[in-house]
Amino acid sequence: MDLGGTTAEYDRKFATPVVTHINQTDEEQAILEHNAHVEALETLATDLRNYLEHATDEKYKRYLKLKIHYANRRLIQLVMEEK
Repeated sequence: MDLGGTTAEYDRKFATPVVTHINQTDEEQAILEHNAHVEALETLATDLRNYLEHATDEKYKRYLKLKIHYANRRLIQLVMEEK
């Protein structure tokens, strides 16, 4: 099971496309992009947890735990920016 992906790649792969409307403000666009980024990070963290459940190699498990930690930390940062 090769992860081979960065958060940005997950953003492109899993984030919902942001539709720009003529009357959409910059603030609305920023909110949509923010929400898409959060969803992508949540998907990444979920995928990593699934890989961790099935991993047998201890070194790989440590790597996955580290990736999960960074994804969760970034999610917390995004939530704090929102407030």
